[in-house]
Amino acid sequence: MSSPAGPPRSPGHPDYRFSLANERTLLAWLRTALALVAGGVAMTQFVPELGFPAGGPVVSIGLLLAGLGTALAGYRRYARNETAIAADQPLPTSAAAGWITAAVTVLVVALLVLVVVQVVRG
Repeated sequence: MSSPAGPPRSPGHPDYRFSLANERTLLAWLRTALALVAGGVAMTQFVPELGFPAGGPVVSIGLLLAGLGTALAGYRRYARNETAIAADQPLPTSAAAGWITAAVTVLVVALLVLVVVQVVRG
């Protein structure tokens, strides 16, 4: 019979809910990566020149690299967390979210500058 805290844990096996939550987190990282990649492709297709002739492709490459970095960082985090869950250890800290946030911030500022230059040039 299960208690209000949930079903009893079998010895030697981590609670599956932690693994499923870890998997959902990985999927969120992958959705973010996919959105960055889609933004990079859209920049190439719909905004070839932005502020200067190579403006669109430069931002596009940045978005694609940010998407790749996000996917890889998400998987690395997933693997490390899964190992910690299986070993019943505290989850390791990760600076990945900070780095991805910084990269996206730089890309947004660059895009803002390019849009302002485009508007000023008319």
